[in-house]
Amino acid sequence: MVQPLAGEYAARRTLLETLPFAAGYGVETGLLIDTLATRGLDVVAQVDLGQRTHGHQDTAALGRMAAAILHTVLERADPGSPLWTSLTQFRRVGGAIMPVEAEAAGPARPPMNTIAEYAESRAAARR
Repeated sequence: MVQPLAGEYAARRTLLETLPFAAGYGVETGLLIDTLATRGLDVVAQVDLGQRTHGHQDTAALGRMAAAILHTVLERADPGSPLWTSLTQFRRVGGAIMPVEAEAAGPARPPMNTIAEYAESRAAARR
């Protein structure tokens, strides 16, 4: 994979319905890891989308993004192990350096095909 975190991805509905979705910036990483784990490397492909940059985000925002991605990787590597729930960053306010807390990652969303209402609506659409 040249750039697996470009912010753009595509997949068949039948695959996405079976995978949990990590919250926030960990979603792409989680989908990639879970696809590899459940379906294997042969189902993954990439397209050259050219260069992507994050010029619209400051360093603190990129730090929060990196923490969410790392949280997702560690969660997949060792399910059930305790992980941090918040990220402490520091900001200069006047002459002082102040801690700023941010949520590390929100709760994962379950696979859509495990949600009863979704399964019922899909079944009704097929009738």
